[in-house]
This record gives sequence, structure tokens and C-alpha cells, in this order.
Amino acid sequence: MLSYFNELIRLEVLVWLLPAAFFIHDGEEIITMEKWLRKHKDLPRIAENRVYNWEKNITFQFTVAVLLLGSLLFLATCFAAGDFENSGKPHPLFVGIIAILFLDGIKHVGYTVMLKTYTPGFITAGLVEIPFTAYALYRFYDAEMIDIVTVGIYVAAELPLILFLVWAGLTLGRRVAPYRKQ
Repeated sequence: MLSYFNELIRLEVLVWLLPAAFFIHDGEEIITMEKWLRKHKDLPRIAENRVYNWEKNITFQFTVAVLLLGSLLFLATCFAAGDFENSGKPHPLFVGIIAILFLDGIKHVGYTVMLKTYTPGFITAGLVEIPFTAYALYRFYDAEMIDIVTVGIYVAAELPLILFLVWAGLTLGRRVAPYRKQ
């Protein structure tokens, strides 16, 4: 079955599929996040969270963060596609993003297992994010275009930036979100 996908999906296509996988996964989070947070706001990690304004529309706040991150991911994809076309290899920065999204999927599954309840993003993490990113990393590795050490270095370098961008998006969202109707 894997060889069927390998023949069907060109490596360049994997570059362009990353934003689709991101927006499918984060779409589930947008739809489910506010209800889940409000239901579980007594959990210590959520109760202590100062990123969300509980008096405002959390869905809007989260959507702003997703759009900011997704826009930057789309720009990175455009550059990565051009770079791939010129060099025939995925840019290591882009591969780092794929690996970080793989880790994000693992995080979602881990939270669900740890809390023993559904958490936002769990379904698409298992059905889209983890399978896609694992397959993309496998294909680039199998084609000898990436190595594990380089991926690790780029993940370590990019992760703080991505966490900052998530925080910045949530902070911006908190500032511009409308108040909830009583």
C-alpha cells in the first residue's frame, strides 16, 4: 500500500499538502476549542491560563491565532515549493515545520490519553496531522533528501519561534475579539 502512495504522490505535492493538513487540523480546533475550554476551565493548567479572556469570544481569539500562523505557514510553503523546484530538495526550515506539526499531533494524542477525554484537535491529529507529517518525513528521508540530525537541529531552532507566534496570535486575538453576548 505504501508503494502505491509513493507512486501516486510526487514529492512536490507533499510540500503543497502541508497547509491543507494544517487548516484541516486547526479547523477542528477552532470548532471545538471554546466549548471544551469552558467545560474544563477548572483544570489547573486551563484555570491558570492568562492567554484567553473568558469574557470574550474565545473562538474568535483562537481563529485569529490560526489565521496568523496559517498565513505564515502558507508563505513558508510558497518559498519551500520554489526552493524545491530549484534544488530538488525540501528546505530544512520547511522540514522542521513538518516535524513540529508531527510533534503537535503527538501532543494532541498525549493530552487525550492523559486526560482520558476528548481534547480539541484529537480527531484530525490522528487522521490527518500525524499520518501526513509522518509520511512526508518518511518520503523525504527515504529519498535521501533529509537526515535525522538536521531535522532535529531545525526543530530545536524553530520551535521557540513557532511558540512565540502562537502566543502572539492568541494575544492579538484576545485584544481584538468581541465580548460575549450575555
